[in-house]
Amino acid sequence: MKLLKETFYLFLGLFAFKVLLTACSNVDSAEYEKLKRENEELVAKIRKDSLYIAGLNKEMDELYANLDTMRAREERIRQTIAKMQTGNMSGREGSLTIDQSFEELERINKENKAKIAQLQNKLAAAGKENAMLKKMIDELQKTIQDKDAQIKDLQATIAALQDEIAGLKSRYAAEVEERERTQAALVETQAELYSAFYAIGTRRELEQRGIIDVRGLFKQNRDLSANIDESKFTRIDSRTTNEILIGNYRAKRVELVPEKPASSYQLVESGNQLILKITDPQSFWRTRFVAIIVK
Repeated sequence: MKLLKETFYLFLGLFAFKVLLTACSNVDSAEYEKLKRENEELVAKIRKDSLYIAGLNKEMDELYANLDTMRAREERIRQTIAKMQTGNMSGREGSLTIDQSFEELERINKENKAKIAQLQNKLAAAGKENAMLKKMIDELQKTIQDKDAQIKDLQATIAALQDEIAGLKSRYAAEVEERERTQAALVETQAELYSAFYAIGTRRELEQRGIIDVRGLFKQNRDLSANIDESKFTRIDSRTTNEILIGNYRAKRVELVPEKPASSYQLVESGNQLILKITDPQSFWRTRFVAIIVK
């Protein structure tokens, strides 16, 4: 940068001054001390100016980086608007992206204005009339003012599209609601489709509860009641329930109504507990109800 070049030329001048001191070996002691003191003051001044210029360069680099970020956010807003208008982005997602981008633009622009003010104050406090540096700061200030105008233009564009965006949001909300309704209906249908029912009790208990009908001589013929009431059974999900705890009974004293394929289940005695293990749910639950008669 030109500022760094100026610093280089100052150091070059200082080097020439040192060479001159070396060459003037015939000067008297007082003159030599004076020149030496002036040289030291010049070195201190150059160091101070070098640090000052380096600090200004750093702050201006940050300003340029901020401007690049702002350009990227402006482009994101334009692309988001285009996607929303073509239906490639939902109203909710697009609105959120635009709001976030505007917040960042305004934050960065506020930061830029503060940095410009700091640079101007530093330049004034240092008492420097560096035309090139002042011009750079003025140009940056104008760029930031232009950004203000661009942000307002973008906000006006968004305001003009508010009705369209509101429509997109409404359409998105309706789509979400319909999807949720469909999903709920699907879950409910699946739950109903895979629901199974069982009841446990003695023959007399199940008959009195209207779960089974008993017919024939000595009441040997048993079947589920013709008018099944689901509320009298325990409901389970046949996809996830593979075991039913029957209780303190023996396998040989248990009867299933209606009769289930022998290969679809096992009656397992574990300690003093009897467990009905379903090994083939599809075959076992071909009839969704089962009465477990214990004796």
